[in-house]
Amino acid sequence: MIDPELLPETEALHPVIAELLNTKFNKKYSIPAAIHSYRYMSSEFTRIASFSEAEAVSVYELTFIPDELPEFKIRLYNAESAVLKPVLLYFHGGNWVAGNLNTCDAVCRTLAEESSYTVVSVDYALAPEHTFPVPLYQGLEVIDWIRKQGVFYGIDYRKVVVGGDNAGGNIAACLVHLLGDSKNFRLFGQLLICPALNYCFDTPSYLEFEKGFLISREMLQNSWKTYLGNSDDAYNRFASLLSTANTSYVPPTLIYTAEYDPLRDEAEEYALRLKEQGITVSFHRFKGVTHYFWLMDGILNIARQAHSKASAFLLQLQQSVVNMPHKNGCSAH
Repeated sequence: MIDPELLPETEALHPVIAELLNTKFNKKYSIPAAIHSYRYMSSEFTRIASFSEAEAVSVYELTFIPDELPEFKIRLYNAESAVLKPVLLYFHGGNWVAGNLNTCDAVCRTLAEESSYTVVSVDYALAPEHTFPVPLYQGLEVIDWIRKQGVFYGIDYRKVVVGGDNAGGNIAACLVHLLGDSKNFRLFGQLLICPALNYCFDTPSYLEFEKGFLISREMLQNSWKTYLGNSDDAYNRFASLLSTANTSYVPPTLIYTAEYDPLRDEAEEYALRLKEQGITVSFHRFKGVTHYFWLMDGILNIARQAHSKASAFLLQLQQSVVNMPHKNGCSAH
């Protein structure tokens, strides 16, 4: 865990979040039995809660048809510049069972405009129709495409940042290690928002926020099982990232957690592990908010502040030398 002295004092739930907990969006869903209802409600939530003021960003989609993987799409933001730019490869959240390109559309637009990066959002295959490790290998397909064709879209393949929220944060973080192992390819940075990193459900935050905070311990347990499909993969290091102590492939990292989130403690454990291993890491626990706060930029000023901090992190990476030395640093705000 992060040293308690580095963390802010507990703060009451933000009033907007407190109101949300009394709405239909805080309903219990059985996964995977009620998966279609959950997917619909997730789409409704982001449609209502997310909004971006970024209007000048170009947006278009491409379809990938890999030989041995499900067909999927990517959505490109800010990819028309003649000057090579860094790229943020982003994976949406949804507990591996829900979400699509629209889930993170507002976030991607904002990050593309504020950071001047090209943002590539991946519409990876969902469980239970497709299970681990399919999304990871779809991510590899996009990385290969960036390395071979990115220059035609103004993308600098030497400056690839991966990021995501919730299950997307899991995919991004695990992709770092898969790329290091299989491609010997080091990424430029990673951006992890309330990520699911460990097949383990007994941390203090899991127990304290077991239910009633937009996401529950039971839902996460069932979502993990649905994604893995096979219990033998429960502690596979490309799924349950905290099962490996290897940090040799990890680039400079930004990690966000939410105070009232079952996933809080495992992400903060990962932040501490990176710090102890000398990885450049910036950590922020956002007070008074729950899981999904990152997607609430239409109704929550804290979400907009989080986006601005993330854009600043991306800009800082760009302004630093490519071979940034891995000196540590860990802060809480």
